[in-house]
Amino acid sequence: MRLKTASKYIFSEIKNSVLIFYLIIVLLTIFFSSATSEGNSSFNGIEMMSAIFLFVVGLNSFRKNYLFLMSNGVPRRTQFKSFFLAAIPVTVGMAVIDLALGAIFNRITNYNTLYGLLYQDKTQSTGNIIISLLWSITLYLCAITLGYFITLAYYRMNKIQKICVSIGVPVFFTMVLPYIIYNFCSTTTVNWVYNGISTMFGVTGSYGSISAVAVFLVCTILLSVLSYLLIRKAPVKEN
Repeated sequence: MRLKTASKYIFSEIKNSVLIFYLIIVLLTIFFSSATSEGNSSFNGIEMMSAIFLFVVGLNSFRKNYLFLMSNGVPRRTQFKSFFLAAIPVTVGMAVIDLALGAIFNRITNYNTLYGLLYQDKTQSTGNIIISLLWSITLYLCAITLGYFITLAYYRMNKIQKICVSIGVPVFFTMVLPYIIYNFCSTTTVNWVYNGISTMFGVTGSYGSISAVAVFLVCTILLSVLSYLLIRKAPVKEN
């Protein structure tokens, strides 16, 4: 009963944000479609916006809910399960909505899905539609789980650790990594890494988008395991 109640509570919290998100998307689409001349308007990749939105949702899905549910006697393990019981129908629902909106947007403006742009696939056949739907679901689930893991990791850190991570990660990716690539990596090495990533996500190679589905699932499972390890002994911090 606690699991069902907790998952409903978390789902209701996420649901309100989802409704606002799609209201904004629809209003922006109508605005840009009417503001530009016919045939020149373009709107692409709602999946990326949905993934970023769900990442932010994941970032905001722990602390408030954790403190509230702990005060109501809901165990940590139950909270962990309830988050994913709420997140899975949200990601599936958003993937279906995005697919439907893509079909609608394609009639009123020059619209391309992110899936179609990456895999050069018009997704007209039933098989392609199912694969693109699986791709969106796993992408969204990975995004919200990543956000959940990050906010959990920050919650468990002390102030010094938070400062080090907040400064160190951006500095590494914007300064250190480019410096290493420019000074120590050959063009062959860079191309090899790029081709490896492209193949892993199915942009190139024979496996196609189903490879990306597998990668997103594996990442989601790993992040889920790490999140569970963090939450099972998480202290209650009021501040």
